[in-house]
Amino acid sequence: MTRKILFFFPENPFSNRAGNITRAKMTLIVLKKLGYHIDLVGVDEIYKHLNDTTKVDEDIIDNLFLIKQKPPKIKTSSDYWKYKISKLHKKPNPYNNSLTDFAKKEFKSIFNKKNYDIIIINYEFWTGLIDHESMKNTLKIIDTHDWITLNEFYKDKSLDIGKRFNEEINNLAKFDHVITISEDEHLVFKRFLGEKVKNIPPSFPSYFEKNNSDKKYDLIFVGSENIFNIKSMQWFFDNVYPLFPTTLNIIVIGRICKHLEKREGVELVEFSESLEEYYHQSKISICPMLEGTGIKIKVIEALSYGLPIVGTERAIDGFSSKTLNGCLISDNPEIFKDKIMSLLQDPLYYQKMKNQAEEYFKNNFSEEKAIEKWKKLIP
Repeated sequence: MTRKILFFFPENPFSNRAGNITRAKMTLIVLKKLGYHIDLVGVDEIYKHLNDTTKVDEDIIDNLFLIKQKPPKIKTSSDYWKYKISKLHKKPNPYNNSLTDFAKKEFKSIFNKKNYDIIIINYEFWTGLIDHESMKNTLKIIDTHDWITLNEFYKDKSLDIGKRFNEEINNLAKFDHVITISEDEHLVFKRFLGEKVKNIPPSFPSYFEKNNSDKKYDLIFVGSENIFNIKSMQWFFDNVYPLFPTTLNIIVIGRICKHLEKREGVELVEFSESLEEYYHQSKISICPMLEGTGIKIKVIEALSYGLPIVGTERAIDGFSSKTLNGCLISDNPEIFKDKIMSLLQDPLYYQKMKNQAEEYFKNNFSEEKAIEKWKKLIP
């Protein structure tokens, strides 16, 4: 009998909107290749807010369920009045106001209709969806995606770090397995939670190609419009871009484009259903991240195409090796520029870094590596 997974991810993992979305989709692909029946759960209000469709890959997902944060406004409904009363007497979750009692009830109802073998929750701040009494005989896995306390601290320097980190660790402790994707975070969480913490880095199929000539773009950057990407690209265009010769061609893809102005030699593409053509037409991927936590999905994706990376120190957060990984690193704008130009002007050096990128990807981020790790984790 095919074993069943209930997989919670608040957004549509098939929306191709950002790195975290892409990674959730790749995890689903790996789980399907392992032969599981997968039901996907999202949050109705979040789908609507992000204009996500309910279109999913039916070869991967068997059923899609959307839970609601609040019941329909029907005054004869007991759920409606319970929700209204709870709003008067109960403070919303300070770290996730979408996690309401009604959302928990909806998730529990979905679970109770089938005999699921495994529940996978994405993000620590959705831990409250788990009802430990009714779900006690089900294997429960949390996919952290990120060190949430540190991520929230970057956004709010007044955060009570001790209180928030204590809550994060207590929430993670409620699961049978805790998945990290960054070697740095794996080491932190393992100190507190022991062997239940497993590191499964992001995975992609490889798209290597041998032809390095006749590329349309010298540089490519792919990013959503989160604050970390916005700050990073502002730094790049203010400090590095003016140092380049005017002949350089740069492409930027993603909603980050809404926050960038047109510049000479820069093409802005706000959305693309597929990035494959753009990566194959590019020589170097850049990742000038200044803040943010966790491994950078955009870097792994670029490595999957065999592209050398030029980035700041944050670009290789979470890597098991800080050298011999296909990435050239500097936080200094002049040196950042020099590293890019050395790759563009020296074909032998470029090929050496390309080979290094491909080798590091195959050894750490290939789909085969992810399948091996998940096989050891779940029955």
